[in-house]
Amino acid sequence: MGRKQYALTIAYGQSMIALLVILNVFYPQYLSYTFIVFIVAMVIFTAITMRTQLKHIVGKEAKEIKEGRRLFSMDSKDVMTIQSTDTQVINELKPMFKATMISFLSLIVLFAWYPLYFGYARSIVSAEGVNVLTKVLVFLAGYEIPYALFMIINRLTQRSLREIVQVVTKYEVYDKGIVGTGITIKFPLNNNYSIKVNSRRKFMDIIMSRGRVKVRYRFYTKNLTRLIDIVKRYGNPKKVEFER
Repeated sequence: MGRKQYALTIAYGQSMIALLVILNVFYPQYLSYTFIVFIVAMVIFTAITMRTQLKHIVGKEAKEIKEGRRLFSMDSKDVMTIQSTDTQVINELKPMFKATMISFLSLIVLFAWYPLYFGYARSIVSAEGVNVLTKVLVFLAGYEIPYALFMIINRLTQRSLREIVQVVTKYEVYDKGIVGTGITIKFPLNNNYSIKVNSRRKFMDIIMSRGRVKVRYRFYTKNLTRLIDIVKRYGNPKKVEFER
């Protein structure tokens, strides 16, 4: 998630919290539904935002790349067949699986928080003599505490990943770049990219540095020599390493 998208997600989350607090204060009869609505809305918003951003960036670059001459391609069936013989890839993907599981578990904690906290909150705000400000603070804490914890856990989980392996399950190589499942890489490659090749495991990684994080876009193929020759010729990478 980029900074702009992260800031947009925060702004949307705070807007939702403000709206739900108002609803809880003035329409307490809907208290049983608002927290679930908040979680569902956040998940949907994040998914739509990421999909829209990806479609805009990838779609625009893919069109430019496909104007060139297609030189090489691999379909998903062949890629998955080769990947299934690579026994080491499971260990390389474990950190991402772990990060996904942590995010999933944090969602479960959020849903557990609702009956525990808001049952207690209901008894406070329903007491006689409780003013509006107290009600606002009670409900605000009910949303802000789990929301802050969720965002912090996700941020820390993302920062703990130093290297991400993304297997490109279907791709086409043109003289202007590569178009694959969810990605585009334009030629010539800039200084943020490097290449590592593993002939034994039948893949080429195009590695992109994003600050402290390295993303390894993995391209499996049986015709590795031809793929490397094309990328060297048109991509003009600054560095190509061969792993054992």
